[in-house]
Amino acid sequence: MKHIPRKKELKELLRTGIANMGHRGARGLFPENTFVSFRKSYPFTKYFELDTMLCGSGELVVIHDETIDRTTNGKGKVSNLSLAEIQKYDAGSFFSKEFAGERISTLQELIENMPNDTVFDIEVKSEGLEEERIRLAEALVPLIRNLNIKNRIFISSFDSHLLEKVKLKDPGLLRGQLLDKEWDESLWELSEPDLILPHHSSVNVEWVANLSKKDLIVIPYTVNEEKDWIRLIDAGVSGIITDRPDLLKVFLESRKN
Repeated sequence: MKHIPRKKELKELLRTGIANMGHRGARGLFPENTFVSFRKSYPFTKYFELDTMLCGSGELVVIHDETIDRTTNGKGKVSNLSLAEIQKYDAGSFFSKEFAGERISTLQELIENMPNDTVFDIEVKSEGLEEERIRLAEALVPLIRNLNIKNRIFISSFDSHLLEKVKLKDPGLLRGQLLDKEWDESLWELSEPDLILPHHSSVNVEWVANLSKKDLIVIPYTVNEEKDWIRLIDAGVSGIITDRPDLLKVFLESRKN
């Protein structure tokens, strides 16, 4: 049976005109994907994008890169390091000495320690290996079930094969297909997404209107300039992923007046 995107469910999840979605917490204000980045950004928004992947000991950890080199004072591939090894390193000082001592957290720790009205776009990262995709889906879906957060998350990925694995484990989870600047619509046939998350430069009025006819909503990334916020809102997007949810909050409130 053909998948019908669950637009109504997504609108209920987003609960607002334009969802102000903090990128990796608030990457422009705090060290990305650390707990402090989400906790200190919560006054600005209840909507957050984060990145997760499996570490060497099997836990889902919140980090963007395949290595810990850029955002910690350690080195190595996430998939080769145990959780204990990863959490030995400082994940805050790369941004500012003010945040020295911040650690990489597990997905479970982060979600459990945020208010229970927080909405997450959980971007699942893989290296494109089939066995890894299966392991990711097998770790993620039970975690979501155990945390009882199905009604306040959606799963996103650039890897449509990975989204397919998530779909097979739990077809009820909302899925978002991330798109590079160049993309092939045949990706969507595999992942059967409920929303599209494109690079903001790809978005225009006609494109959003065409997707809307297919019941697909659009939330572009990563958008930090007011001129682009105006352009995208006028194009009909349902949300915006930004490094500065504090500034976007002020901008959206100014539009109401």
